[in-house]
Amino acid sequence: MRTTTEKLSRQGRVNVTGDISSTAESIGSALQFKASKGMSADSNADSILTLTEIWTAVYKFAAWLDKVGYASYDPYDIWGSRFGRFARRLYYEKNPMGVILTAPLVWMEIICPRLRAMFVKKDRYPTADAQLILGYLNLYEASQNQQSTNGKPPAPAFPGLTHESWLTKAKDLGDELLAQSVPGYSGFCWGYPFDWQNVNGLMPKGTPHITATPYCYEAFTKLFDVTGENRYLEISRSITAFVFEDLNDTTTGTDSAACSYTPHDWGKVVNASAYRAFLLFDAARRFQNDAFREKAWKNLRFILESQQKDGSWLYAIDNPAEAFIDNFHTCFVLKNLHKINRELRSADVQEAIRRGYAWYRKALFDGQDNPKSFAIAPRLQIVRLEMYNVAEAITLGVLLRNEIPRALDLAETLAARLVRRYALPAGHWVTRVYLGGIKHTVSFLRWPQSQLFHALTNLLVAQQEGVL
Repeated sequence: MRTTTEKLSRQGRVNVTGDISSTAESIGSALQFKASKGMSADSNADSILTLTEIWTAVYKFAAWLDKVGYASYDPYDIWGSRFGRFARRLYYEKNPMGVILTAPLVWMEIICPRLRAMFVKKDRYPTADAQLILGYLNLYEASQNQQSTNGKPPAPAFPGLTHESWLTKAKDLGDELLAQSVPGYSGFCWGYPFDWQNVNGLMPKGTPHITATPYCYEAFTKLFDVTGENRYLEISRSITAFVFEDLNDTTTGTDSAACSYTPHDWGKVVNASAYRAFLLFDAARRFQNDAFREKAWKNLRFILESQQKDGSWLYAIDNPAEAFIDNFHTCFVLKNLHKINRELRSADVQEAIRRGYAWYRKALFDGQDNPKSFAIAPRLQIVRLEMYNVAEAITLGVLLRNEIPRALDLAETLAARLVRRYALPAGHWVTRVYLGGIKHTVSFLRWPQSQLFHALTNLLVAQQEGVL
């Protein structure tokens, strides 16, 4: 097999080319994941995955990413065009022309998604960059674990690739992420580089929001935790200022409040409050600020009060157009509650997680343990398998592994399917599978490539912790 070459560029990026399969086989141990009990026969066939396979998958992805760069198309970029915004606005207004005008873009996405290159350009997506940073830092940790156990780096055939290489990549990407911050607010913050027409109106590109910014906060706080460099802590402090001061709170109870999605709305999106509560609780601990904690508690109480009797959460409260329940937004709520409760140790939060996860498994997966996008589809669904849902389920299972062991079983099974069924020769993964088995293979970093990479590295670190 051909020798693989690798070097560090001036910026410290690891450039990996060639076939890395033989190299990856020299790293991870041959330990296998425990098969999930009670799964379907098809799931049992997919439930055993070696650490070597995970290492191979993440190395191949990193090699592909070094080749193509961090700029990417996005599933929503074409909808941010003038025509896309107009068509989508009519659709949300229930104008019959909305269906007619959106149909060509829907069919383009299914049949030839690469045609978008005629209308939009690749761009950088902060949520993708932040999750790539978190993935690189996971690989830095995993490489250290491997080296300390075996007495050698995890990729001996790559003389330039050490655990420090992953840290260099994370730091360099952190500098690029900081440059993408939106100016004009109380602190560093991030949004989307496209206009987003949704049911509530138009969110202009560059509008910072609470579901993008917390990933950046996590990236910089983890960079601080790993390096001890104070500049990362100060960046995190600045991010907290935006989240604390610039977002709006709507009182929902005696001592509860819903957080807005952006500084320019007063919505009651449940996962928005979950992200904000997590960030402010973490910041309260890091910066010893009781005001952060007090506001976080109000958002947390809103989340707990919004949970329905069956354990589910609507996407948003008091808005019939957003009264749906879907897969990955449910994951967002659950994973943020888990992160919050690592410090709080609240029985009420733990019970909300238990009930929420039980409902999630019951209502948002099919008989083969494949994630469904909606509990009750609000419209005709043409996607059979959305890989964003797979990524979030893997990460959620890793987070909940000590509280709900079956969650890790599911994560292992989905990871095996991802690696064996949906990996593409280039190194990235299938984006989604439509009805009829049509596979969407255009690589969108924000949806779901960065999430899948981050999820596999989360699983890798967790499995090492379990077997070392």
